Amino acid sequence: MAISQIILLCFVIHILLLFSLSLETSTSQRREGRALVKWKNTLGSDSDDVLRSWSIANLDNICTNWTGIGCNYDGAVYKIELDSFGLSGTLESLDFNCFPNLTHFNLHDNSFSGSIPNAIVNLTHLVFLDLGENYLVGTIPIQISHLHHLTSLYLNGNYFTGPILESLFSNHTNFKSEANLSQLVFLDLSWNLFEGFIPAGIGRLTKLQLLNLGVNYFDGIIPSQISQLHHLTSLSLDKNSFIEGRFPEELFSNMTKLQTFSCGWNLFHGPFPTSLIKLSKLTLLDLSENYFYGSIPPTIGNLTLLEAFSVLGTLLHGNIPTTLCTLHSLEGLDLSESSFSGVIPQCLENLTLLRYLYLDFNMLHGNIPETLCNLQNSLELLFLSNNSLGGAIPQCLGEMKFLSTLDVSKNHLSGMITPPTLNLCGLSSLRILDLSDNNLHGPLPLCLENFSKQLIFINLARNQFQGTIPGACTKRTNLSYFNLNGNHLEGIFPLGLVNCTSLQVLDLGNNNLSDSFPHWLDTLSDLRVLVLRSNQLFGEIYPSNTTFPFPKLHIFDISHNKFTGPLPRHYVENLGAMQHGNDSEILDYYDRSISLVWKGEERQVLHYNISTHLDLSNNFFHGEIPKSLGRLHLIRFLNLSHNQLTGDIPSSLGNLTILEVLDLSSNQLVGEIPRQLSESLTFLAVLNLSYNYLSGPIPRGTQFDTFSNNSYLGNIALCGFPLTLQCKNKGEGQVPNAEDSQHFGIGWRSVVVGYFCGIPFGIVIGHLIFKYGKPRRLVKLILGD
Repeated sequence: MAISQIILLCFVIHILLLFSLSLETSTSQRREGRALVKWKNTLGSDSDDVLRSWSIANLDNICTNWTGIGCNYDGAVYKIELDSFGLSGTLESLDFNCFPNLTHFNLHDNSFSGSIPNAIVNLTHLVFLDLGENYLVGTIPIQISHLHHLTSLYLNGNYFTGPILESLFSNHTNFKSEANLSQLVFLDLSWNLFEGFIPAGIGRLTKLQLLNLGVNYFDGIIPSQISQLHHLTSLSLDKNSFIEGRFPEELFSNMTKLQTFSCGWNLFHGPFPTSLIKLSKLTLLDLSENYFYGSIPPTIGNLTLLEAFSVLGTLLHGNIPTTLCTLHSLEGLDLSESSFSGVIPQCLENLTLLRYLYLDFNMLHGNIPETLCNLQNSLELLFLSNNSLGGAIPQCLGEMKFLSTLDVSKNHLSGMITPPTLNLCGLSSLRILDLSDNNLHGPLPLCLENFSKQLIFINLARNQFQGTIPGACTKRTNLSYFNLNGNHLEGIFPLGLVNCTSLQVLDLGNNNLSDSFPHWLDTLSDLRVLVLRSNQLFGEIYPSNTTFPFPKLHIFDISHNKFTGPLPRHYVENLGAMQHGNDSEILDYYDRSISLVWKGEERQVLHYNISTHLDLSNNFFHGEIPKSLGRLHLIRFLNLSHNQLTGDIPSSLGNLTILEVLDLSSNQLVGEIPRQLSESLTFLAVLNLSYNYLSGPIPRGTQFDTFSNNSYLGNIALCGFPLTLQCKNKGEGQVPNAEDSQHFGIGWRSVVVGYFCGIPFGIVIGHLIFKYGKPRRLVKLILGD
């Protein structure tokens, strides 16, 4: 009987214990749920949709259907996974005390701001912490060093500042318990604003496999203790400000497990670091933008696992070593912006996995090897620009079915680009085509922009192409950049351009096109650049039926044509991007220039999005300058010269406060120079008002006082500094006095006298010419022998 009672008692105790644990778990879940709901209520409005399941009414289901929440076997929250949810807010309102079992906390790729709260120290079981790709600020709190179990710490892509404290990795802290993050395996602090020295204590993290300190402001030297990281497989030090100079080769002798290493965009110098070639497991080696010199050693071929190799922007020179051709795993090779010479090795055909090949900006010569065509099943990007390559483009390049970028610009290539010489129509994956600045000739291919649905960029500028422009955008495409400047093209504009609804840059300047203004282009709402200069365009530019034409146009250049009539007021008044800057986009996929006349010289202008340019010069426009030009508050370059414009210079031009170049020369403008120009145009670097009929004083001003006589030549009634003709009473704002006029030239009295005396004299002279014939006899008659 006693035994049975004991068994019954144990059973009851067991039931009570289970009930107690269940009650405790339920209470714990509710506490965690309430803390999460409270935090959610402080987040941005987007959280209401993506975290809809987080609610007080749903507390009992926190472990089953709460978005991003995971529970362990005991029913406690151990994981918060909210990466890439588009959330915003701070971490301040999250009660970390409520999550004693949390091991994984992931907020990667959101929009959280503020700092990391010190209370994060309460997550004592945390193993994985990812706060990367947010907008967090401040310093790394020292409390993180107490997270003993932490193996992964990702703080990359934020705005953290200050030095990294040595105590973060050291045992010597202000806290009673020791902590040094000794369990860390992955540490990513890249893309922040950290500065100062890399703490030597980082060498204590002997379990580290990944260390990324790239894209910060670390300076000083790389601590020698980093050589103690024997398990490191990935090390990135790129884009910092190390002042060590000599590359510390000795630090890498023990890193035999290293697979990826990048130290680009620093100040290291010296010969190619051969110690790295001993790291036989390397798959990525990036030494870009340093001061390494000499040649690439042939032993580079020992890195048989290498998949990506870059020495972009170094001082390395000599021939491209053929041992690179033995790296059969290579997918990316970047030798650009260096001083390599010789020919492109034929043996590159052996790199059958090669996807990206950058050999641009070197001193390579010879032909483009046809053996590159053997890479047709792998090659995607081919950059050979800015070399001295000659000959024709290999015909077989037109068969590269995976090629998305072909850039052979700025070489000495010749030949045609139409079948049978070259069939571009076979490049069905092409996105970017740049053949500019060569000696290519012949007609343009009929399939110019329809052979690839992905094509966004065509640059054939400054070649010798002839004939007409084939039908462009006969089908709707993604074409954004179309540049045929500087060829011998003729005929009219292809009407199909109106279908290029994604077009941002259209440059057809410096050709022989003969047509009226293509007013239908003003429906292209994304157009930023329109250059039609130096053609044979003619006629009057009539008002458009489009309510807001060219709303994003930054550059409008129709100079050196034969346009007539008044200035195109309707277009000028509606250039929205020059009025209030409604464009925040740029051509980020490919940064190339366009041809513009800037400060008197034709130049290749980069970054058009920061330039606003209106050039209507060298035409036959007449009438007055519209006062509405003063609305273009963001314009930097205005050229209306060499037309037949009349009337005054509008004072509203004084509203163009960031204007750098103003050229109104060689017109028929009258009146005084508005004082508003000298008072407001404080950025003006070039001013040309010459050869008009301007009169009165030249206004004085900080910028105006820097201009020479050349800015005012041919205006005989102007006076004041910098001209020698002084104004009345030596003051500004006065007309020239009679005495100065006599010294300068002909006064009004002289004109009147000359007029009345000249008429009868002219009649007599005309009669003598008619009677005696040759001018020589006339001279003898008047002046004698």
